[in-house]
Amino acid sequence: MTTTLTSKRFGNSFRIRRSGRLTSAFLLCALFFVSNCKRTKPSLEECSDAHIHISKLIANDESMSKHVQALMLRSVLKPETSEAIIRSCVENKTLLQVQCELSKQKFSELQECKKLGIPEPVETSAEKSQPLAK
Repeated sequence: MTTTLTSKRFGNSFRIRRSGRLTSAFLLCALFFVSNCKRTKPSLEECSDAHIHISKLIANDESMSKHVQALMLRSVLKPETSEAIIRSCVENKTLLQVQCELSKQKFSELQECKKLGIPEPVETSAEKSQPLAK
């Protein structure tokens, strides 16, 4: 039985050829997406963006007096203070909290985002009943 040239071509198109590079690239991409989905900590860039956004919210807040705005902006925009705020953000805030902050349009709305922070560890009843060692 002979097959035509077109039927061979048709049959070859359904064969899966495994390439080592293609498989490695796919696995690397899959690993990146899976690890990114489980990410709970904000990146340095996200915290920096949030810091800039909050500074803009302070500057545009009409409910604050100009004097209070100036004092707040002067303190949060000092280079050493900015670095400390951003470092603290990366270490202590959740990704969800930073995304919440970036979505707010008013400074007063930022309070809602604090609820999304990392919860305080809950003490067990055994820890509460033990007196502190002197």
